[in-house]
Amino acid sequence: MKNDKKKFKKVKKEVKFKYPKTPQFLDRNESQTGPCPEVYQFLKKLDLDHLSWYSRDFMKGIKSRLSKKIADDFGFDEKHVLLSYGSEDLLKQIIHCYVNPGDKIMIPHEAWWYYKKVASERGGLNAEYPMRRGTLDGCAYFHYDVDDMIEIYNREKPKVVVVASPNNPTGNRIDYKDLKKFLDASKDTVVMIDEAYWGFGSTDNSYVKPYIEEYPKLVICRTFSKFFALAGVRIGFAFAGRGLDVLINFTTRYLGYNRISERLGEIALDNIKWYLKVGKQYEKDKEMFIKEFNKLKGFVPYKSYANFMLVDIPLEIRSGLKKYLVERNLLVKFLDEEAFRSEARISLGTKEQNKLLIETIKKYCKENPY
Repeated sequence: MKNDKKKFKKVKKEVKFKYPKTPQFLDRNESQTGPCPEVYQFLKKLDLDHLSWYSRDFMKGIKSRLSKKIADDFGFDEKHVLLSYGSEDLLKQIIHCYVNPGDKIMIPHEAWWYYKKVASERGGLNAEYPMRRGTLDGCAYFHYDVDDMIEIYNREKPKVVVVASPNNPTGNRIDYKDLKKFLDASKDTVVMIDEAYWGFGSTDNSYVKPYIEEYPKLVICRTFSKFFALAGVRIGFAFAGRGLDVLINFTTRYLGYNRISERLGEIALDNIKWYLKVGKQYEKDKEMFIKEFNKLKGFVPYKSYANFMLVDIPLEIRSGLKKYLVERNLLVKFLDEEAFRSEARISLGTKEQNKLLIETIKKYCKENPY
């Protein structure tokens, strides 16, 4: 009788295991939880002021209410806070300001594909630096090799250097001491720190003001797209050193910025506690993924400080698993490029989506021994 009850419970659990009717996009590093409730409340009350009138912030002697707020929060003159159409726009503006035909841009080899494309828009060339595979806290991890970076920098003499921290798709970040060591060696060059994934795993801001003040050609770029879940409204911002007047002037807009986006950015910053609570769940889910993937033969999960994680998948099941997931409306990014041939990048979803995904992967592995 007890065994019958156990069988009944098992069957009942399998019946509840249902797949979504529409695609679950766990492949583009977007938020599935959405922004804080106050964002929706503001959008319901949009009026003529926000929709039909230009900004009047210039009458107050400032560029934007959002850049002024960020500047005040970090202790900067507003001049050194830049706004943009997402962090992608900042990267493009930096390249177009400082790279001429034949100039080099130094970028990570294991990185976002757009880094490798943007230099060509100005006739520039890429000089790539590799990362080193290793471990951190007992988990697979990519490391920045700062000594190697300095060697490549001295040899290639780039006009712009890009350091992504955390990096996409590997999820690793550069240690602040290593970053300072590299900045000390590259003071004459524009260095962009792409922190689009700031907030996941660390919300430290202590280094921003000291580094910007010490290194005149440093620019630290961030966005509201990831941690603040506002990718659809495209808001990016950056902190620029005093030696970047060309960029500072280039980013300034006479008629102001998107007034709705500005207000949404302010609301997000005012509700940081709500986002930190969501971030804690992300950290728990990453730990869950690492634990479960480590139980599967041939899978290697990488420690991540972003809203995604990289997983090495056995080649013999890679194509079959991808098809299996797509058929069940679970979309993850199966990478296929020079630096990544067997890896997939999983964008974290809701707790329920993450649980469904890992259970589906385990189910496939059980049904298809390898």
